[in-house]
Amino acid sequence: MTLTWVICGAGRRVGKTHLAERLCEVLPNAAYAKQGHGAKKPGKPENLFHTDAELAAFINSRPATCEHVVVESNELARQGRGDPIIFIDGIPGETDYRDDVDRLRSRSHVHVSSSASIADWQKTLRDKLGSGELCDAVCEVLAEHRRHPSRLTPATRHVEPLRVSTADGSAVRDPCDVVVEQLLTIMVEGVGNFAVMCTPCDVEALAIGFVFSEGLISSIDDVVDYSYRPDQQTIGLRLEEPGQGGVVRNLIVTSSCGLCGSRNVERLLAGKTTCADTLRVSPMVLRAVGQKMHERQQLFSCTGGTHAAGIFNADGELLTVAEDLGRHNALDKAIGRCLLRRLPLAGCGAMLSGRVSLELVAKALRAGLEVMAAVSAPSSLAIDAAERCNITLCGFVRGERATVYTHPRRIVELEQQT
Repeated sequence: MTLTWVICGAGRRVGKTHLAERLCEVLPNAAYAKQGHGAKKPGKPENLFHTDAELAAFINSRPATCEHVVVESNELARQGRGDPIIFIDGIPGETDYRDDVDRLRSRSHVHVSSSASIADWQKTLRDKLGSGELCDAVCEVLAEHRRHPSRLTPATRHVEPLRVSTADGSAVRDPCDVVVEQLLTIMVEGVGNFAVMCTPCDVEALAIGFVFSEGLISSIDDVVDYSYRPDQQTIGLRLEEPGQGGVVRNLIVTSSCGLCGSRNVERLLAGKTTCADTLRVSPMVLRAVGQKMHERQQLFSCTGGTHAAGIFNADGELLTVAEDLGRHNALDKAIGRCLLRRLPLAGCGAMLSGRVSLELVAKALRAGLEVMAAVSAPSSLAIDAAERCNITLCGFVRGERATVYTHPRRIVELEQQT
């Protein structure tokens, strides 16, 4: 039996699409759909339906292939058609409330708001799901959404530049969206402040992934508390026992270059720490993972200005995808999202949308990622470090091609040419 989840909200920009996509990541065999008006916009998810009949036909066709259908639809919620219906509350002064907000709220089984009770969520969802583990995973997604008002800090901005012909000098207005670049200060109590230029989405995941990659934590259990203040562009973290021995640091990490001049370069190139050797994937899996990640690069589809990183397992399942205008930030976000969801990283692989540099290999090593597959090329130091640290490094993974630079044994079914 397919369970139909209906997501509704108090108004615009409360994060309905974001929550629906996150639920699709944690629910097994889940499909996404949206009911709305107008044409489908570039970068938005597929399965946009305009009428009740179209949406009903889609939902009715899913039982053979899906356990869950997550539908973004205020109309279904008004009709009380959903099991469960999740209502996302707005923020006074920030949200343009709908006229029917009270009806949507009353029809819903689960309310996501600053005053919501996780215990109430658990009681409702356990009745629907049965699985305590799955219920806890969904509650964590809801709690993450409640803590993280990313909807108030858009990741894109609309601009209206001139498109100029270099042939005849003619010019026309060319409205488009550009990716937002913003300063975020990660404040780690007892350690120091890190000023990161990033795209302001998945901010908690970025901060968690960053402190993990920096060796300040070894697991999410080392994070005692964290809170994001979008109005101040800061996120504060309190750690159990900071891994840097209380050394205070203040530095800027740009969106383009990552943590340059890392003190761990010599250690990486010496191969003093190496990955395990458990992962095996086929060339076809690499291709499929690359295609899946490309389909989920919504910010890139809108702006053409972001990088992406995805974490995948031996079955080729894409566990998570994150985007940012910085390659390093994107990988930190992907790692952070897995940590927040308590998904194992060791023995998995990473798919990257850009080139591979030394710092990215360092992050993969820290996470225990055994395979790095990238759309673009690796640097010489990245190849050297991957070779010494027992990481399989693949570049130019696009179309029907992949170039394996190090440790090809993990890519099974290879027919090596001599």
